[in-house]
Amino acid sequence: MEKELLIKATNKTPSINFDSKTGLMQIHGYSLPENPFEFYEPIINWLDKYAGAPNKKTEFDFRMVMINTSSSKIFIDIIRKINKMVELNNSAVTVVWYYEIEDEDLHETAMQYQEVCKAPFKIIGTHHSLME
Repeated sequence: MEKELLIKATNKTPSINFDSKTGLMQIHGYSLPENPFEFYEPIINWLDKYAGAPNKKTEFDFRMVMINTSSSKIFIDIIRKINKMVELNNSAVTVVWYYEIEDEDLHETAMQYQEVCKAPFKIIGTHHSLME
């Protein structure tokens, strides 16, 4: 398994910075890919491998600016991977979801994910742009 998964952000896709050594999984930016299944497939596959031998602590750090409907379905798949890690009890998993305080839609989306996530899930509103 690759120790890291690094994907640079574009104006339609988020940056991905997953590090199996530190257990920090960062997804930041826009998620508006034309084919989200194609974009997220290597990410989901990497998480499947990571879940088999995770760090003692794993933190998912989401800082999304915008998510389209098809990406939101993929995020549910990521939550399922998080839930699997929690059920296996092989890592202390936490989720932190940052959103721009004025963005009620992303706050609502985060609350929906929080309801189905089995890991501790913090939602943090910020007054500054998440793209800085």
